[in-house]
Amino acid sequence: MTTTVYFDLDGTLLEYTTPFADIFAQTLPTEVSEEMTDTYFEEVLSGITQVEENPYRRAVEVVREAYDLDVNPEIVAETYIEEEAAATRVRPAVRQLVERVTSQHQTGILTNGDGRMQRQKLENHGLADLVDTIIVSNEVGSRKPDQALFKEAKKRLPAETFVYVGDTYEEDIVPALEAGFTTVYVGEDHQPDAPVAAKGTEELAELLLPLVRGDSVN
Repeated sequence: MTTTVYFDLDGTLLEYTTPFADIFAQTLPTEVSEEMTDTYFEEVLSGITQVEENPYRRAVEVVREAYDLDVNPEIVAETYIEEEAAATRVRPAVRQLVERVTSQHQTGILTNGDGRMQRQKLENHGLADLVDTIIVSNEVGSRKPDQALFKEAKKRLPAETFVYVGDTYEEDIVPALEAGFTTVYVGEDHQPDAPVAAKGTEELAELLLPLVRGDSVN
């Protein structure tokens, strides 16, 4: 039986080592206020949610106009992307898990976000070379929980069985189940309706070991 495994990225494979506000503050060549930070991230979130192109550059443009800053939006946005990507880490247990899964099964990344940002993170950690395909919401034109992403995932890596591993119950687990995926929920929140759940990476590795051997995770 052929199996394809998709992983979410942020909060599932990657975790952050620095708060977003601190990353933004070290990106701008000026003193950054809390109001300025809030404006920036509200615009970023809006752009990503609306699957717009260049949401980080657009957010810098809004901040520049609102606070009369003398900055180049493209340069600041690119710097922010580099800094945020650098502020992530992959725990050794997670990397080992991905390596073991990819050695046995077709494997992909299915994530919401901006293409440049998400791909920078994957490149930084050498994950892009491990998986067979990468699906990023803003590159496809729809975002989880939209079924379009899960249909695209099945199309790219056809198999008899599909597995999705994610940390957001409503955006990852619910739509993946609706799309016919076996799911693994990674998170501290108790979700009684999650078929398979893990509180952290060690539990996740233990749950997916049967899958690596070719068994079902159910």
